[in-house]
Amino acid sequence: MNAVSFRLALAQAASGLIGGMYTPFFGAWLGWKGLSPSHIGALLAAGMLLRVVIAPMGGVVADARDDRRGAMLVFYTIAFCGYAALNWANTAALIFAAAIAANVASGAVTPLLESVSVRLSEVFRFDYGHVRVWASASFMVGNVLAGLAVSRFGLAALAPWLSVVLAMNVAAIYALPAPPPGRARGDFIPRLRATFAEARELLRSKVFLVFLACASLDQGSHAFYYSLGGLHWRALGYSGSLIGILWPLGLLAEIALMSVSLHVLRVIGAARLLMLGACACVLRWTVMAFDPPLPIVALVQFLHGGTFAMAHLGAMYFILRSVPPRLAATAQSLYAVCSSGIAMGLATLASGPLYAAYGGRAYLLMSAMGLFSLILALMLMRRWHGGRLTAHGEEEAVATI
Repeated sequence: MNAVSFRLALAQAASGLIGGMYTPFFGAWLGWKGLSPSHIGALLAAGMLLRVVIAPMGGVVADARDDRRGAMLVFYTIAFCGYAALNWANTAALIFAAAIAANVASGAVTPLLESVSVRLSEVFRFDYGHVRVWASASFMVGNVLAGLAVSRFGLAALAPWLSVVLAMNVAAIYALPAPPPGRARGDFIPRLRATFAEARELLRSKVFLVFLACASLDQGSHAFYYSLGGLHWRALGYSGSLIGILWPLGLLAEIALMSVSLHVLRVIGAARLLMLGACACVLRWTVMAFDPPLPIVALVQFLHGGTFAMAHLGAMYFILRSVPPRLAATAQSLYAVCSSGIAMGLATLASGPLYAAYGGRAYLLMSAMGLFSLILALMLMRRWHGGRLTAHGEEEAVATI
C-alpha cells in the first residue's frame, strides 16, 4: 500500500465510524428524545433532500477548483459543529437544525471522497476496494462498539460519540495531500462555467440517466432499514447489544466482496453488478417485511453484500469508466444526490407513516424499489457498451486530491 492509498484508507476508515452508530441508532435516539416516527422520518428525509442542492454544488466547485480536499474539510467541519450541538439541544427545533446541518454536510463529503479514491486507484494502480474496505470494516467495529455503549450508557452515548468521530474525520481529511498553492484560483470562474456546461452534457446522456435511476433505487431501497430498522428491532425486543451484532453481519459479506473487487469487476462488469444488487434487494426486503425469526434475520443480513456492496461497486466503476476524470466529483455528487438525496429521502419520508401504520410491512416498499432497479439495470446492460458518455472522454486522469 503506497502513501496515497494509505491516507485514503485512513479517511475511509474514519468515515465508516460515523455510520457505525448513526445508522442503527440515530432513529432510535431521536425517538428517545421524544420525536414521533413521522417526525423522525421527516427530519431524516429533510437532510437527504437538501443534499439535492448542496452535494452537486460541492462537487462542481471542487472540480472547478481541482481541490476536493478543501471542500471535504469545510463540510466535515460543519458536520462536527452540528453533531456537537446535539449534546445540548433539548428542543425539537434545535435538534432538527443541528441534525439536518450535520446530515447534509457529512453526506456531501461521501461523493468527494469516493471520487478521489476511485480515480486515484487508476492513477496509482491500487484496487479501489482495498481502500474502500476500511470504511466497511470500521463501520462494523463502530456497530459493535456502539451497541455495547448503548447497552452500558443508553442512547445518551450517541451525541458524544458522533462529536469525537467527526473530529477524527476532520483530522483524517487534513492529512490528505494538499493541492499546490494557488492552483485553479486565478481562472476559477471560467473553470466553473466549463464544469457546469460539461455537467449539463452529462445529464443529457440517456445512458447516464438510466444509470442514475437504477443505482439510486437500489441504494434508496435501504431507507427503511437505515432510518427505522433499529427502532423496529427495538420494538421487537432486540437489545442494543444484539442490534450491534446483527447490523455488521452483512458487512462481512461486503468486506469479502471489496477485498476482491477488481477481480469481480473483470469477471462480472459494472452493469451486471448493478443487476445482481437489485436482485438481492428484492429478496432481502421481501423476507424482512414479514418479521422472520432471529436466525433468518441473521442469515438475511448477509445479503447486504449484494444489496449495497455489489451495487456500490457497480456504480463506482460505471462512473470511472463512463465519465472523464475532470468531472469525477461532479458525477459522484449527482449520483449521491439521486441515491442518498432524492431516492433515499423520499423513501425515508414515506417510511415513517408506513411504519406507524403497517410496522415491518413497510419493507415491501423497499422490495418494489429493488424490482424497478432490476428493470433499469437490464436496460443499462443493453444500452451501455463500456465507453465514455461525453464528447471529450479520453482525458487522462491526474494525480490530484
